[in-house]
Amino acid sequence: MLMSRWLIALCGLGLMGTAWAAPAPGFQDSEGCLLCHKYPRMARITEDGVLRSYYILPEVFARTVHRNVPCRDCHTEINELPHKPVKTGVTCNTECHSVKNPATGKPFSHKPIVEAYRESVHGRGKLATGTDADKPYCITCHTNPLYNPAELAPPKQIIDRCVLCHEDRNFVTRWYNHTSRRIREVRRTPEQIVALCSTCHDDQRMIERHQQKAKAEGRELGRKFPIAVESYEESFHGKLVKYGFGAAANCLDCHADTVNYYKSVHEIRPSRDPASPVHKDRRVETCKRCHTYADQNYAQLDPHPSSKRGHNTLRYFAEMIYNIVGYVVITGLVGLSLFETFGRRRDGVGWRLIQGSSWWRKSKRGRDRIV
Repeated sequence: MLMSRWLIALCGLGLMGTAWAAPAPGFQDSEGCLLCHKYPRMARITEDGVLRSYYILPEVFARTVHRNVPCRDCHTEINELPHKPVKTGVTCNTECHSVKNPATGKPFSHKPIVEAYRESVHGRGKLATGTDADKPYCITCHTNPLYNPAELAPPKQIIDRCVLCHEDRNFVTRWYNHTSRRIREVRRTPEQIVALCSTCHDDQRMIERHQQKAKAEGRELGRKFPIAVESYEESFHGKLVKYGFGAAANCLDCHADTVNYYKSVHEIRPSRDPASPVHKDRRVETCKRCHTYADQNYAQLDPHPSSKRGHNTLRYFAEMIYNIVGYVVITGLVGLSLFETFGRRRDGVGWRLIQGSSWWRKSKRGRDRIV
């Protein structure tokens, strides 16, 4: 009750001087949520001491894929205005009662994708507290600029043609943006996929939290988990992707299945799972996607090579010896060259290209002599 009064007071005081923000075109605030959420200072400090903003920008929301979805289709716990404090977050598995699936006529829902996600290594056992909060959720990827690029303006000649029958230009524009973006190939570039995966898998603080928790619980994480990004960048695939070769394997090319790629990217499984494309029994099949003649021996190659002593002792010492020998040989050759140069210069020998030799000086007998 106290919170409700606080919200009313906040809206009423309003942040005086703030003008009324009318809903942007394409966004109809039929439920009156902007009565309060239109104010830039609509925020509070949570019990954990975190400042949370509840300000909604209508002109921004009007350009999102959810612009036609009423607020309460997602915020299902709200049933009165002003509403009580919200204690549960939005989940993407709720049904959109106001949006129908045009193919089935049923309420639209992301439930199939959410169920697949829950079975994945990212979704199983996800909680709001502890290290499970580090695991990605829908908005981790789908609000990322890499996976949510701005929609291009539709070609005028196409819209003009469609309007002849469909008449409503706004309707045609919305549907063109919605369908054309999905009909086109929506896979991101290898560089973008690697960059997105790296936001978590290259976060050293997050990795340390998971290692400490696993140690306290007496279990082991995957051997490559702490060095997933680093080892990929050392690999042949990683170097090709870095230099722009689009056909090289990125994270999803190996860890996602090809039966239904767009569903599989939501249900990435650990390498110990027999259903995982990188499980030891499926590696040959996975490698053959690109390397047609791959066999069991080929599949034994490490796709995440590491030169660290704790991960590959043989490679660590081999690389160390190779580096030592290489540095000694190069340093020795450069040193001998400098020693020879100073010695010849001391004897009056000049650096020239004459008769196939680089060293030349005048002889004491008055004749040119090649040394």
